Amino acid sequence: MEQLATILQDLGFLLYGGPMVAWAVLMRAQGRLHQVDLPSIIRVFRSWGPGFGLALGAAVLGALLSRFLNTGSFTWSCDTPEACRDTVVWGLFLVMWASNIKLEIWSLEPLRKLDKDGTISDLDQYNAAAAKFSNHLSLHAALVIAVAIGFALIRT
Repeated sequence: MEQLATILQDLGFLLYGGPMVAWAVLMRAQGRLHQVDLPSIIRVFRSWGPGFGLALGAAVLGALLSRFLNTGSFTWSCDTPEACRDTVVWGLFLVMWASNIKLEIWSLEPLRKLDKDGTISDLDQYNAAAAKFSNHLSLHAALVIAVAIGFALIRT
């Protein structure tokens, strides 16, 4: 059962984190390495929303289940260096999860409102909102990478 929980966590995180990091790179490289326009990149990212939600849900469920099967509890402490490192990684995971909520609601929602039915109502506002989204997505991708490294370190 523990292996299934770990597989669920890893597969969910791979399907969530991999595309998230790829989109952050794609957004930053727009106009330099490729000629795909910004609205197209964001529209495709938005279409992945349900997949991101399901993948992150699987990662969270797998992580919590794995934690419970390994320790028999959901407590964290800093009694030992290993326990403290574990607590920091789980705290970073929580920050990443909160960042995902902010990304979805406060960073992406203005873009949805400005791009209805494939028509952008105000290009200047859209570009300003897209810049904020791109900045947050880059920060979020860095959190995703940090969490992935953190979980890999606490498993060894």
